[in-house]
Amino acid sequence: MQEELAAVIAAATAGADVIRAADSDRKVTRSKSSSIDLVTETDIAAGVAVWEAIVKRDSQARLVIEEEEVYGLASARRGSLDDDEVWCVDPLDGTTSFVHGFPAYSVSVALLRRGTPVAGAVVNVPSAEIVAAAAGIGATRNGAPIQCSAAGALGESLLITGFPYDRGAPLDRQLAILGAFLRVPVHGIRRTGSAAIDCTHVAGGRADGYWEFGLKPWDMAAGVIICEEAGVHVTGINGEPWSVASTGIIAANPSLHKRMTAVILGG
Repeated sequence: MQEELAAVIAAATAGADVIRAADSDRKVTRSKSSSIDLVTETDIAAGVAVWEAIVKRDSQARLVIEEEEVYGLASARRGSLDDDEVWCVDPLDGTTSFVHGFPAYSVSVALLRRGTPVAGAVVNVPSAEIVAAAAGIGATRNGAPIQCSAAGALGESLLITGFPYDRGAPLDRQLAILGAFLRVPVHGIRRTGSAAIDCTHVAGGRADGYWEFGLKPWDMAAGVIICEEAGVHVTGINGEPWSVASTGIIAANPSLHKRMTAVILGG
């Protein structure tokens, strides 16, 4: 799996280099699912750079990517999440943070085989941290091994979450869950705005658990393999086994996962 690991790191790094070079150009070009789901030219340019890095290593590669414009490239081959092998990419996870200059955005690249992430890399662009993993060989941050926390009580935990773009019933549910955790009380709840970064923080023990719903496969795929290789227990948002069809995630150290799930389902 070393070759696959090197490939996801190279692709994510290529996207991060483009984002850094465009750091002063943060103009919003359009929105997606809602007026607060933003896209910039940098999202698209980073996606192109990621894809070009992938096809340099694998001329037959297939792609599932958030930014549809990348499929317009002559070399781009649209894949399916259940393909024997497909690359799943979010070229700029945390676009809203990028637009506002808030230092929490990343490039997320995963290699999937028949729907299962087998290698993934997340580059935290502002901090230049590269967090990566491949099946069976562990997770690293800038080349050093990482492991999830050992916190055993919710009352001693730091959690991370995000907010859905749908500000109707999903937001109401999230606010109820937030209230339930704050009344435990947990040590605190943080939000970065990048699901990929959130997963890396749990994988590296900086936070003890993460939950979010309203997500897409490219938001989670790299983070899932990184978390799993760091000892994190990962499920869908309702506690079911995580899959590329999941629309949310609960990721926590094994001691906390069941407790977190109970609060989320009861929230």
